[in-house]
Amino acid sequence: MVGKKRNVIFTALFLFGTISIVFIYFLDPIYQKFLTVEDGFIENLSALFYLIAFVVGIICIFKIKGMEKTLVIVWTFLCLFFLGEETSWFQGIFHYPVPNIEQLSGQREFNIHHFKILHEGSLTESAKFVNLLKAQNLFRMGFFGYFLILPLFTYIPGTKFLLQKIGYKKPEVGFVIVLTTVFFISFFLVFFASPITRTALAETREMLYSFFIMIYVFAYIRPSSKSPYMALNGIPPLHRSAGRG
Repeated sequence: MVGKKRNVIFTALFLFGTISIVFIYFLDPIYQKFLTVEDGFIENLSALFYLIAFVVGIICIFKIKGMEKTLVIVWTFLCLFFLGEETSWFQGIFHYPVPNIEQLSGQREFNIHHFKILHEGSLTESAKFVNLLKAQNLFRMGFFGYFLILPLFTYIPGTKFLLQKIGYKKPEVGFVIVLTTVFFISFFLVFFASPITRTALAETREMLYSFFIMIYVFAYIRPSSKSPYMALNGIPPLHRSAGRG
């Protein structure tokens, strides 16, 4: 029964991701702009996913004890930071000026990832090394490094021990396959898209980053004895030794 529920969830994640990408890709450019415009539906959805993940993280900080709390704190901080960057730290809601920061931003907003030295950097247009240091590519390296590469280190005794200490939750193979497939489709379609559609796909991809982060925090970080996703695949000793509140 647990296996069937797991498969249903993975299928739902796959459908949400692929339908979002394909829908935006084939949508009329006018509606692409409408949905993915700054502070539009897609961007607000991204912010909502980060907000949910942040709230879950705050709850987990008070429920999880020991060294296992380290990873929870890190993810909670990251979700808050991503939420702040996505909403320009709620500047659009509270309308407060930060001129010293805004003058450094390419979009005159209070956020870091739009700083002129960190903004842009499309790898499809230019494969220069310096572009890897742009904000969007640094985020991509961190995201895919965590979900695709870091799980491989659980098979190395030395790094496995360190990951145990910080309470690392390795995502299941099904989760990784779904995540990889969805983002492969999103990047693959870029090569056949117009400039407007590329921008829409990029905004949709950012929403999917936040979506998968929310799912990871909720399914793997959140403590629940009933959840089949809390099992740390490949690192079984961790849950036997870690205390919980």
